[in-house]
Amino acid sequence: MLARMIRHLSIAALVLSAACASETTETETVEPVATTGGETETLPPEEHPMRTTTPVPVPQPAVAREDLSEALQQTWTGIEEVVAIRPPDGPLDASEAAIEEWANGPLTEWITTRQEATRSVGQVASGVPEEPVWERAVGAALFGYALEEFAADIRSSPVPTEIAEDPELLGIYVGALTESLRPVIIESVTNYAVCQQRLATLGDESEWLPWRAYCVQRGQEIIETYQLQAQETEDEGEAQAEEPGEV
Repeated sequence: MLARMIRHLSIAALVLSAACASETTETETVEPVATTGGETETLPPEEHPMRTTTPVPVPQPAVAREDLSEALQQTWTGIEEVVAIRPPDGPLDASEAAIEEWANGPLTEWITTRQEATRSVGQVASGVPEEPVWERAVGAALFGYALEEFAADIRSSPVPTEIAEDPELLGIYVGALTESLRPVIIESVTNYAVCQQRLATLGDESEWLPWRAYCVQRGQEIIETYQLQAQETEDEGEAQAEEPGEV
């Protein structure tokens, strides 16, 4: 029974990890649109669109969200929509049979829905331009948060009473589940590392320093929570920072 529960949640974690990994494929760079600088002076101020999505917990951008590239704006909204796809409530009955039925039904449906939504956002994110550097840094941070939050949702899935009441079994279960989430966790930390590395090129006086600090803090918290080895994420982060298509 313990093996079945861990196996099911492991598959769920790997499924979404594979979906989110598609955001790092190489794509053609989209150049930002140039402006002459004076054409807006005689025009009335443009009204910002009213947002219907729930904001994700990130710092305020140094550039107004509406002034970011269209691809990044759509990516940001898309991530908010992905995060809003909440996991189903667990069964009232904490028996093995009830939780297994829940895992094979509502939980699997949630995984599938979120996978499809994440893949769709990834296609939009492939158009985020390389310059200015904060464009892809922000995109990486957003995906880092989505992955972090997904792992937390899986990790907090209900546990059968038979396991929860046995400290030894519970320890085995939590350890095995954490290990199965490692690909998702590393992907999240890697995205935060890409964010930090890109923004570091702007220097310590940059208006984007709060985002750089945010990515460092979130990445460090994940490393400590899941007891990752620093080298696991450093090597991956450096490799992705060199690839022109990653977000």
